[in-house]
Parts: sequence; C-alpha cells; structure tokens
Amino acid sequence: MNAHRLRAILLKLQDRLTDDDRKRLHFFFGNDVPRRIRDDPSLGGTLSLMEFLFDQDKINEEDFTFLINAFEAIQCVDAAKLLREHMRQIKPSEIKPSMKSLVEILPITMKELFDDQEDDKYGMEFLFLPETNANEDNNNTAIIDKDDKNINSITTPTDDQTRLPLQSKWKPVFNATLIRWICLFLISMILIIIFGVVSGTYLHRELLNNDRLKEKILAEREKCNETIQRLINQLKSSEKVKNISKIPVNTRWSSGGVTVAGGNGKGNATNQLLWPSSFCVEDDQTVIITDTYNHRIVQWKKGDTDGKVVAGGNGSGERLNQLYYPTNVLIDKTTDSLIICDWINQRVVRWHRHSSTTQGEVIIGQIDCYGLAMNDQKYLYVSNTEKHEVRRYQSGDRNGTLVAGGNGKGAGLNQLDDPRYVFVDQKQNVYVSDKNNHRVMKWTKYATEGIIIAGGKGRGSSSTQLHHPGTLFVDTLSTVYVADSNNQRVMRWPQGAIQGSVIVGENGEGAEANQFSSPIGVSFDQYGNLYVADEWNHRVQRFPLE
Repeated sequence: MNAHRLRAILLKLQDRLTDDDRKRLHFFFGNDVPRRIRDDPSLGGTLSLMEFLFDQDKINEEDFTFLINAFEAIQCVDAAKLLREHMRQIKPSEIKPSMKSLVEILPITMKELFDDQEDDKYGMEFLFLPETNANEDNNNTAIIDKDDKNINSITTPTDDQTRLPLQSKWKPVFNATLIRWICLFLISMILIIIFGVVSGTYLHRELLNNDRLKEKILAEREKCNETIQRLINQLKSSEKVKNISKIPVNTRWSSGGVTVAGGNGKGNATNQLLWPSSFCVEDDQTVIITDTYNHRIVQWKKGDTDGKVVAGGNGSGERLNQLYYPTNVLIDKTTDSLIICDWINQRVVRWHRHSSTTQGEVIIGQIDCYGLAMNDQKYLYVSNTEKHEVRRYQSGDRNGTLVAGGNGKGAGLNQLDDPRYVFVDQKQNVYVSDKNNHRVMKWTKYATEGIIIAGGKGRGSSSTQLHHPGTLFVDTLSTVYVADSNNQRVMRWPQGAIQGSVIVGENGEGAEANQFSSPIGVSFDQYGNLYVADEWNHRVQRFPLE
C-alpha cells in the first residue's frame, strides 16, 4: 500500500471519525509517534500519523489488524468495520506476516499511564489483542463484524484469542486533580499576599511605635542627664565658687576683648542687643543677658552667632509673658530657673527654664527693684531705687529684711542714693554700687552703717574715683571688681586699698576691641576670663587671661 492509497482509505474513514475519535487515536499511540504528530488531532494530523506508521512499517497493505485493533480499542466501530472491508478484498494468499502486535508496539509506560487513570472521560475500555500470524492456518478462526452480518469471515490465527484487559482512560489537559492543584496554588498565593500585606502593615506600625518610643526614651534620657548634670553642678558649685572667686591681685587680662554676644549694631534681631545692662555666666560659658531695651532675656551659647530668647521677647507690657525694661538676672540652680528684676513693672519674677510654660511668676511685687543677688542659703537680696535701700527676702517673704540703707536718700554712711547693683559674699556681707554717690559700699551682717571700699571721692576719673559705677564682683580675697561706666573702664580695688587700678579699658570711648562705651556689667567664668557688658556698643565681650 502506498501513501496515496492510505490517504484514500483515511478519507473514507473521515466520515466515521469525530474530533474526539482522532484525539483518542492520537493519544492511543502516545510516545510511539513524534509529538508534533500526536498533538495535531486534525484530519491532516491523522493522515500524517498513518503515513508515519506506514513508513515505519508498522502497518502494511496486507495487514490492517494493527489499525483494526486500535480503532476497536478506542471504540470507533465504524472505522474498524471499514478496514475489515478492505482486508476482505485482499486475497488470503497475499497476506504477509503481520508486524508486531499492538501490545508490543504500545510502550509499557503508556499502558501504566492508562492503568493509573482515575477518571474515564470518554467511558471507553479497550483490549489489547495477542499477536497474530498471517502465515498460520487462516481458515481456523474468522473475525466477525457484529454490526454487519453480510461481511464474509476473514481468517485469523487458530490460537485461542485471549484479550488482555486494560483500562484506557483519557486524561484531559485540565483534569480535576490538576484544577485542584491550581486552585490550591492560587489560594496559597492569595494567602501569602494577604499575610505579606498584614505583616507589612503590622511591621510598619511597630516601627512607627518603636520610633516614638525611642524618641520618648531619648527625651526622658535627656531629662535625666540634665537632672544629673544639675545635681553634679550643685555638688560642685561651692567648690567652683571657691576656685574662680579667688583671683590673685596681680592677675592680668588681655587688653582687647572678643565679642561673645551682639556686636552687630543696636536692634532686636537674634544677633543683636539693645543697651544690655547685666548678665551672668554659666559653667559652660553660656551667657544669660538682660537685653533691657528689647524687654527680654537672651541666652548666648559659646561660639553662637545668634542668641535665643529665654524670657520675655513679647514686647513691653505687664502680662506674665512680658517684661518691661528688665535690669538684672540671676540663675537659681536649685529650681533651674531665672530670677529677673522687671524694673518698670515693679516686680521680681521667676521664669522656669526647660519648661513648656512661656510666662513667669511673680515672687515679689510692688517693689522698685533694680539689682539682685542670692547667697548660698538662697536668700534673695533686692535693691530698691525709690526707697534707697537693700532688703533680704526668704522664700514666701513679701516684706523682707532691711540690710543696707533705708534712711532716706543721702551720702551718709547709713544712706544710699539710687542704689543699683548688689553682690553678697559667703559671709552675707552686702556690697552695693551707690550710683549717684559714685562709690561702692559694704554692709556687714546686722550693721547699721556701711563702709566705703571703692570711690567715695566724688565724681571723677582718677584712680581714687568712680563715675556712676555699674555691676560689681567680689572674690574671696575681698577684692572688688567694678564697672566704672562713665569712665569707660573696669577697675580692681583690693581690700583696704585707697585707690583702684584699671584692668581693661580707659582707652577712650569707642567700639574697638580695647574700648568701651558705657561698660555697665562685669563678671567672670569658672576659668577666670573676664566678661563685660558694653552697653552703648550693644555687645558683651570676653577678655581672656594673659
């Protein structure tokens, strides 16, 4: 049989084959044919399948048993019938030995695959027939067409026909098991995505919470560190005072100062001051300044080019968040607060540092205060410019105790005339800059009269005179350092001296590093450096030790 005749036979079979029949036929041969042929169950694909089997000599023109068995196995009865009709036309003598039986041709793995099928989509069951031999007695056994009784018998081998049952079940590409696995995979992926989203949201929330907790811990730690540092400062404060307040009488300072605050002309910008009057220096060389005409207290850290408002700064007024020409400030380390003389408002106020509050509290009211001082027992000393006196106040005391002056305005030893700034030593001796008397007075504890320790020779510029003295500082050797404002100098008066010496200034009024324009404030840091508030130059300068 040639390819042309094979095509003719298959074209006749086409009328009796459905698409599903061809699919089963192709699947039946399995790996016995190339995949490109097996996967094409069209008419052209079936023709290619038959041609391939013909070329491989698995079927021939004398023996269609191979194909008949195949069509019977897939229950294509009409196709098997047509092939039997063609076999009848071939003379028995011309039949050649048949090729290997279908059981031999079919791969063992294919049989196992069929045996393992769980579902029979097409409900088919086929039999593999034993090998037949066309050279044996062909008349002993005949194949009978059950559907057509008029078809003559065709001889087959005389051996008992033994059918080998094999369940052939078509396994579709998307069978139930595969679909179940795909569904399970999709559900797993969805669950993984949901888990990822939920976990990501949870982790993000936890990270935010951790950041907030970390910030809170850092804030608490900073507060604790500040508290610890404050306690350490308090423990060391008395020793530091002893160290920095004992200055040898021959100590010298640089004649040129370095501006540490202001110095950018008068104004209310963060880098400016406006007629500063007094200040105090902290252990880290931070300067707290009464920026008098800006109605505020500013803090200027070492090396900063701008200051920070720490009290007031809301214009002049009498509200608790305002100041009106503050003249003096001191630091109460015990309560970590600033105590301020609010001059025009006639009150002394406390302003807590590092607090969320933005206003002060009145601790002494109805007083024409100007200067402040505090001793180791936390007694507060306040000068009163209207009553020409100094009083000592304890906590909660509104009246105070007279410690200097109080005998009306005058130049007597028991009198003061416009007392401005105050200093108290460890023995509770009170030192007062008696402005209009151009002198510095010392009042010992319980004394009714003061002692002149600087100036007192009338207004002038000689070494025995002062001209409107400003703030003062007294060390443990009872040496007095005073800002001689109108003489543009800072002077030192050792204990018992009848004249003082100039330590900086006296180079004429000006804005050079070695000049002043009304120096009014004077103090020292813990290293012995000298600080001066240069009022009309709107700056604070530091003079290093030589």
